[in-house]
Amino acid sequence: MQQGLPYSPADPELTQFRFASRRLCQELNAVDPADTDKQDMVITKLFARRGKGVVIEAPFTCTYGMNLNLGNNVAFGPNCTVIDSGHIEIGNNVLIGPAVGLYTTTQGLLPLEQQNGDNEISLPIIIGNNVVIGGNSVIKAGVSIGEGAVIDAGSVVEGDVEHLPLSRGIRRP
Repeated sequence: MQQGLPYSPADPELTQFRFASRRLCQELNAVDPADTDKQDMVITKLFARRGKGVVIEAPFTCTYGMNLNLGNNVAFGPNCTVIDSGHIEIGNNVLIGPAVGLYTTTQGLLPLEQQNGDNEISLPIIIGNNVVIGGNSVIKAGVSIGEGAVIDAGSVVEGDVEHLPLSRGIRRP
């Protein structure tokens, strides 16, 4: 899965990891917003690595959590969904708006791929420092977003976004 090779999401070990992540997401979403100590504890359990100043507004969902590395001062707005079957690296000072989706998974579409069960492929998502991702945006598998990029609300990002000074990012209907 982490090597970008086809795999079956029905694998029993992967299923157990997903259940553990779901439980932690449910716990995080149920924490009183004023109880920052409890939030920090759950966030530390959920993610592979996380920096200081991480804020996650409920509700939040991720598939595994263990494939997410967060830098310092990362904020997720409410209703974010992270399909982290592949590695996700998020730099420092990153603002992710409400209802953003980060999707590292693609499905095989050919009948033989479906029949064999190894029908998912995961590709990493890399987000640089000082990035803003507007609400209701989708970042697709294999995308890198360069330092200082601004992704407009409602964007679907299918290819790499380089750091462009004074750019407003991209907008795709």
